[in-house]
Amino acid sequence: MSADLLEDLALSSTYIPSTASNFAIMYGCNDVQMAIIEDRIRKAGDQLHHPLLMPGIFAELERDRLVKAVEKLIDRFTLRSDRLENATWSPESDLDGKQTQEHLSLCLQSRSLMDHIRSVKRQLNKLLREIDEVNEELASLSAANQLPADLASLTSVGKKMKRRVQDIMIEYDDKIDDCNMMLCNTSLAMQTVWNHIARTDSKTNNVIAVQTRHESTQMRTIALLTMIYLPLSSVAGIFSMDMFNWEAADGESIVSKHIWLFGVLAAGLTLLTFLAWFLGTRREKVLAEKSDEYFEKPERRNTGAFV
Repeated sequence: MSADLLEDLALSSTYIPSTASNFAIMYGCNDVQMAIIEDRIRKAGDQLHHPLLMPGIFAELERDRLVKAVEKLIDRFTLRSDRLENATWSPESDLDGKQTQEHLSLCLQSRSLMDHIRSVKRQLNKLLREIDEVNEELASLSAANQLPADLASLTSVGKKMKRRVQDIMIEYDDKIDDCNMMLCNTSLAMQTVWNHIARTDSKTNNVIAVQTRHESTQMRTIALLTMIYLPLSSVAGIFSMDMFNWEAADGESIVSKHIWLFGVLAAGLTLLTFLAWFLGTRREKVLAEKSDEYFEKPERRNTGAFV
């Protein structure tokens, strides 16, 4: 019924009314399950000739399988809950994301198991309808005195089988509630973890913001000092240059004939500085674009892993 779980089973059964015989094949049985089936058939008693004997045994085996899966999952959940309750959690203790991955796996397995149980319940509803139909047919045959004496108890057997199937469905409802409990509690634990991480990141961002504000204040101070210093240093540099003869006699030039060399060097160095800045920033931009293209590729987006 639940093919995604281990030890999946399948049943093919045929009932021959004239001989009151059941011919059934159970697929996927291991040795333990085969022993259980043989033991149930030997102890069947009056139920041995019931048309739905093998589907009833099949339902019992499926119930054992699902209940064990739920109880195993509950044990894992309880152990992790105890660790969360008795130990202090911190992001540093889960740097590799192993604990987070375990909780996500537990949450997904609970959801998957809950879907399996609901699927099995739908099949049991069909089995209940089949039991009702068989009981009606047996009742009609008994009323017409067409039912052999040794098969007269099959009606009561069908009623017992129906009650047992209903009990199994009630137990499945309890297991669904357990899976829901694990799912909700695990989701709550994960939400608490993410909130803790977000709170830690918020504190870090506040520290970064304060440091940035201090650096911004220092930069404004440096800029203010630069605005005062550069004009004064430029004027001082001009007056201290040999390019200008401020005490030139009559007929002498105040400006040196080599002033053009100063202009060429100043313009050339300015151009080289601007070119170096342009190439450096452009290279960083190209590397950033290549990195974005790499991480935005479909094959990268479709192969993300939990951490």
